[in-house]
Amino acid sequence: MVYVFSLLLGLGAGLGLAWAAGRAKPRQVSGVLDAGFAGLLGALLGGRLVYVAVHWAYFAAHLGEIPQVQLGGLAWPGAMLGGGLALLLVARLTQVPFGRLLEALIPLATVLAVCIWLACWLEGIAYGPAVDAWWALPARDEWGVLTRRFPVQLLGAALTLGLAWLVDRPSGRARGGLLQGLDHFLPGHTALLWVAGFSLILLALTLLRADPAPTWLGLRLDAWAALALLIPTTSILAQSVLELRRAPQS
Repeated sequence: MVYVFSLLLGLGAGLGLAWAAGRAKPRQVSGVLDAGFAGLLGALLGGRLVYVAVHWAYFAAHLGEIPQVQLGGLAWPGAMLGGGLALLLVARLTQVPFGRLLEALIPLATVLAVCIWLACWLEGIAYGPAVDAWWALPARDEWGVLTRRFPVQLLGAALTLGLAWLVDRPSGRARGGLLQGLDHFLPGHTALLWVAGFSLILLALTLLRADPAPTWLGLRLDAWAALALLIPTTSILAQSVLELRRAPQS
């Protein structure tokens, strides 16, 4: 049996690695690929472990399904945490700045995220509420029922692509204005911009999701995870911008 989720996950990983390697300088390709594979492995393990922990009531009675990642079931907070920890280890071992490593893998993160959004749409995961509007699109729920819904998954894919274009386009690395020279204070700041923007996308779209999920204090756990990413990344960026503005101009 072919599982759409795992198929698109593999496709996203392959295309993302190819894009990241194609952007790298020839002598850096091997290092980028190694870091990408390590990040993917960490993301896979972290995403699965957190998903299993959140849904332990089910998996306690179905232990054999825990390693069956092809069935779906990855928690994005765990994936980002696991991938980040794996890349921290790679950065320490290779003496490459963590920010630079993240920056080199923005293509991988972008393509993977887009493919996961599309997989969620096709598999009936992370769907939006049913709406009766001309712009609503057909989407399935976890029971396979097809209904016109707010296009959360497709909007997520489109916004993720737009985010990558905004923060990582070749002409954007030499930005003028507020962010010009920021790399001196925050090496690899483009990656932090991507994480902050992606966290904002996740937070906004999580609030629009209609699929069932655990909550805490009235908010989905996904929303809390997005806030946990958004607040520190924006704080670091804001502090670096302030330091940049205070620095003497040459």
